[in-house]
Amino acid sequence: MSFDSDIRRFSKKTGVAIDEAVRTVAFKAFGMIVKKTPVDTGRARGNWNVSVATIDRNVDAEAKRPKAPSIKKGDGLKPIYIVNSLDYIQDLENGTSKQAPNGMVAITMNEIRGSL
Repeated sequence: MSFDSDIRRFSKKTGVAIDEAVRTVAFKAFGMIVKKTPVDTGRARGNWNVSVATIDRNVDAEAKRPKAPSIKKGDGLKPIYIVNSLDYIQDLENGTSKQAPNGMVAITMNEIRGSL
């Protein structure tokens, strides 16, 4: 099954509108990913971006913590992206950090899918 069908099944089971379900899952995923991101300088954790409909690839060299996502009513009907464009983020996702030996994103997505 696809993640899309998991969300639709969750929406139907709980009676929560698709828009609200997607927004809730996006907020939850963002928080879980950020929390799992290893911290040395804080740059990796601080450069997670959430955007709607277009990908935000901005990098803030001074960031120590991420900006709170702004997802409003109706945004759950559009693609929501959680992105980190640091040049080493893929290495962290692939387990190069002892703090996150199994990455952050894949684990979070599996945990969320398991909770739907």
